[in-house]
Amino acid sequence: MSDKEIKFPSIREDGLQLEEHRRFQERFWTVERWVWVGFGAIIILALLGLTGSGGPLARTSASLEGASIDYPRFTRWEAPDEILVEFEPGGAERRLTLSSDFAETFQLESVQPQPDRSETSADGEVMIFRVDPQSAAQVTLHLRAQNPGMADFRAAIDDGASVSISTFIFP
Repeated sequence: MSDKEIKFPSIREDGLQLEEHRRFQERFWTVERWVWVGFGAIIILALLGLTGSGGPLARTSASLEGASIDYPRFTRWEAPDEILVEFEPGGAERRLTLSSDFAETFQLESVQPQPDRSETSADGEVMIFRVDPQSAAQVTLHLRAQNPGMADFRAAIDDGASVSISTFIFP
């Protein structure tokens, strides 16, 4: 046999003259189908809001005496997000206290409306808002996560008990 002769694959039982590695191909197809299932699961998680930025499970709320806080359950690192604080009708001056853990994890970009004044206490940063005592008021904190991972901080309204808030920050 010379170097220029072509070696043809043998004829298979089904009559085709192909050389293939059937066991490898079947394993590859199995792995490929499992990857499709994984991608489908990621899409479903994203639609539910478990990857941040929208969906029915992306946000949650905490009820406190005199207010409720709506915050992201999942957010993304260095992506803008917001916390909404809804004050129930009450006093003319309302206080929102955020623990020092909040400042270590989030950059507070703006507050709407601006607080009348803010103070630093042993509990953390205190923002004081002047509100109409006869109607509910809403405050929006525009923020940006500074580090990926789990963020835990505490929030309190006026001099009431604080509540623990947890947000997972995706990289």
